[in-house]
Amino acid sequence: MIPELPCRPYLLKNRIQHYDWGMRDEQALIPKLLNIKPETGKPYAELWIGAHPKAPSILLSKEGEYALDRVIEQYPEKFLGKQINNRFAGKLPFLLKVLSAGESLSIQTHPDKKTAELLHKNDPRHYPDDNHKPEIAIALDSLKALVGFRPIQEIVSVFKKYSNLTEFFDSASFHEIVENKGRKESEKLYSIFSTIMHKAQKYPEKLEQVCQALDSDFRNKKQLAEREALFIELYEKYGSDVGLIVIYLLNLINLQKGQGVFLKAGVPHAYLKGNIIECMANSDNVVRAGLTPKYKDIATLVDIVDYNAGLPEIQKPGDESDKRMDYQVPAPEFKISRYKLKSSEKIEFTHKHKLEILILITGRILIDTHHEKLVINKGQTILIPGCLSDYQFKGQMDSTFFRVTL
Repeated sequence: MIPELPCRPYLLKNRIQHYDWGMRDEQALIPKLLNIKPETGKPYAELWIGAHPKAPSILLSKEGEYALDRVIEQYPEKFLGKQINNRFAGKLPFLLKVLSAGESLSIQTHPDKKTAELLHKNDPRHYPDDNHKPEIAIALDSLKALVGFRPIQEIVSVFKKYSNLTEFFDSASFHEIVENKGRKESEKLYSIFSTIMHKAQKYPEKLEQVCQALDSDFRNKKQLAEREALFIELYEKYGSDVGLIVIYLLNLINLQKGQGVFLKAGVPHAYLKGNIIECMANSDNVVRAGLTPKYKDIATLVDIVDYNAGLPEIQKPGDESDKRMDYQVPAPEFKISRYKLKSSEKIEFTHKHKLEILILITGRILIDTHHEKLVINKGQTILIPGCLSDYQFKGQMDSTFFRVTL
């Protein structure tokens, strides 16, 4: 039983996930952010901030240290606030992360709510969540990623350039698909993508042949295109993998500091390298199909992927000096903003009795609730419970922080 906790801000202690693709050693962002010494060779991939049962944050109080999911379960309205408590049945609806990718993540997508419930019901081992996972990625320094399908004309150009791809697909079938004027672009993309995925599954020896041939061709070139260099890097790590073909079907984007991209259900993507703030509905649901040693579910991914082509919308701050950037998130579970606070500058927040979580990326700030004061340093996260109505931040140094609420 957790004792009655006062209505005040609380520091959170958060769990680090050491997935193999995380950054290591002096490159690792998360240890720098938290001011801890990284273990040599150990990957620091994600910092989870929230109440997901897989890795709930620990709420630090004078009364003791308690898992956040248990605190919310025992005191839902006090901590969530009435609006969040009623709307999301006593659960924290979002999960905040710091993600630090030194290597590529899997080719993946996220299911919508209905599909997530069905996957969880039929295969709880691989889909332990029944929730969807709309998410936004915001670059802390930069992010290279594959997001969404390229227009069909670009894919045709790729297949013309690399004849091995056309041969793997079957030249006659490929041209029949792309030259059919009666079919929508999304239908053509479905035919191309599903054929490649299923063919790679059915004929692994053919996939191996095309991957070996492309790798050999690229290594003989004096100057490599960006995707060609990426192909070689991923081939060295994963060998013959269908994801090596998929990188030519998806848009390659490079986010700069402060820029963000929202990923709705079904959008195929893979983060390749970079450090980001990631916020999402409270879920760990991922459907994978390549570039991973984890469970792959090609049939499901082919079925639920969004086959609309085009570059994703990149959200950009108006100016790097902007004090506030509100990111557009067409999902009811969360909203996220980035703030910049000069030394001695103040910001008043009135949050209408809704839980908020804030993470300080740089600097140091003083939080004042009019009853007590608390200093927050770089890398620390603070929970503002729904029972508090307003508070004030004052910069003790030039500071940058992200604020998440409903």
